Amino acid sequence: MTMLDLSQVAGIRLTGFGGPPHPAAPPRPAPATGPEAAVAPTPEERPPAPAVLIVDDNERLASTVAAFMELQGFRAHPANSAEEALLAAQQVRFDLVLLDINMPGMDGLEVCRRLLATAPGMRVLMVTGRDSAEDPLRAAAVGARALLTKPISLSDLRDEMMKALSS
Repeated sequence: MTMLDLSQVAGIRLTGFGGPPHPAAPPRPAPATGPEAAVAPTPEERPPAPAVLIVDDNERLASTVAAFMELQGFRAHPANSAEEALLAAQQVRFDLVLLDINMPGMDGLEVCRRLLATAPGMRVLMVTGRDSAEDPLRAAAVGARALLTKPISLSDLRDEMMKALSS
């Protein structure tokens, strides 16, 4: 088993990334005692974990965020291009998309437009490394729920994702 060295990922401050898993994630059952100890809930009885698409042209960043979100109880899928993201969204119903605005080729704004055209209820959070006054307006205009600025700590990212999922 390979361990990820999260401290090596550019663009993420790795502070305070402990904390509770997402409330919609499958609960961690308490150890049962007595006669019910032999009866564990079946996978069909558990609610599915939220599916999250992480889209960033920085492969290392997308993979690291996806691995962290898996640890938090999400089903996370990294994608490293607009085309890969759109293909993944045709195959899986994602509850949330974390989408970088600045990608080569098709930018995140166009990806957001296309995703929401096919799945209007999908929640999209956009991220950017730029400090631009126009980006929040452009992200809102295409339907994103929020625009997060890099660097962002994993705990803050998790909190923003949980907030978007609960709205």
